[in-house]
Formats: sequence, C-alpha cells, structure tokens
Amino acid sequence: MSTNFQLLKEMKKRVLASNACVDSLLSVQPDSGRFNNLLEVALQQQETACIEMRRLYDMVKKPESRMQKPADGNITEVFGKIAVTPEGWVHIKLNFLLPHCRMTGATQYVSDSILRLISDAESAGKNLPFFRKAFVGILEFSPGEASDVFDHDNKGYKAVQNALKGRLFPDDDCFEMSLGLFTEQREESCCHIYVLPDDETGIFTDMRLSGELG
Repeated sequence: MSTNFQLLKEMKKRVLASNACVDSLLSVQPDSGRFNNLLEVALQQQETACIEMRRLYDMVKKPESRMQKPADGNITEVFGKIAVTPEGWVHIKLNFLLPHCRMTGATQYVSDSILRLISDAESAGKNLPFFRKAFVGILEFSPGEASDVFDHDNKGYKAVQNALKGRLFPDDDCFEMSLGLFTEQREESCCHIYVLPDDETGIFTDMRLSGELG
C-alpha cells in the first residue's frame, strides 16, 4: 500500500471523526461539559488531518511549484507569516491563539506551522539569524471573550519553544533562552512570536509597552 494512500485513509478517518463530533454538537447544550469535550475532539481531529494533508502535499507537489524568494524577503502562508524586523529580530505571526497545552493535536499544529514558516524562509534564500542566547517573547492579541485559556501556564507555549530550538537558538534551557508571555486585549485574535538577543530584552519591553509591536 502506497504512503499516499495510507495518508489519505488517515485523513478521511479523522475528517469523519470530526464530522461525527460536529453532528453531535448540534443536539448538545452549548454551556455543557459534553459540548466542550466534543468541540475539543473535533478540533484536534481537524488539525491533525491538516498536518497530514500538508505532508501529502509536500510529497506530491512539483519542484517548479516550490516557493520562490518574495520581493520583500518575507514568507506568508494562510496560517501565518515570518519576517526579520529592522532590529534584526525574527518575527513570526500565527493567525490563531495558542491552544491549551493538553490539546495534543493543536500543539502539534502550532509546531508544524512554525517549522514550515522557518523552512520556507530558508528555502527561499532568507537568512534567519541564529542567537547563541535568545529571548523569546510571545505576545497574544485577543478580545476577552475569544480565548478560554486565561492562565499562561495552561497555554501551549512549549510547542513554540520546541519548534524554535535548534533553528533560531541552541536549546531552550534556562541559560540559552529566556521566555516572556504577554496578552493584550484587542479586536483581532493572533499570536506574535519574537526571537531576539537576550541582551535586547529591554528594547523589546519598551516597544511592547509603547504599542510598537504586532
């Protein structure tokens, strides 16, 4: 059995499972625990199917369809974009909020999205900096009612760290990487990730407080 066929079978199984959850949601009270559980399972199945579909697309797409270097050097996809700021920092924007850390499929989706943006940028000839000692600032914008993950320790930020280590800095231990998690109430819902030299953390803080980031 070909790998392509097996991936298609897995995708179909996950989509059907998600559809079954959505069908059940139509007859469940929105404020119930069962509604939340069904919605979580549906989301996890859809996001995992998306990752598998990306893998299949990478396997079958023609070489001439691969991304060429854009005029401004930035890489943009439906799920987000990556750029190097005038300060020499790496800026990744994800067009969604970080999921709850216990949602395995969702955190895998975060890691996969970040890794794809980095790999596409490198394939397009974009020279991304590598920081020997880095600060990672994760800044989420969200209306108050749009996110149900209010505690930072419940957010899937480790998926961000795991995707970045070895690509933009050596590792994510306490000596090589510092971490900052921030949330601001705005109309949009998205996640901005900044990777910069650790000794420029003060500049990042000043820019964040003055509303220059995002």
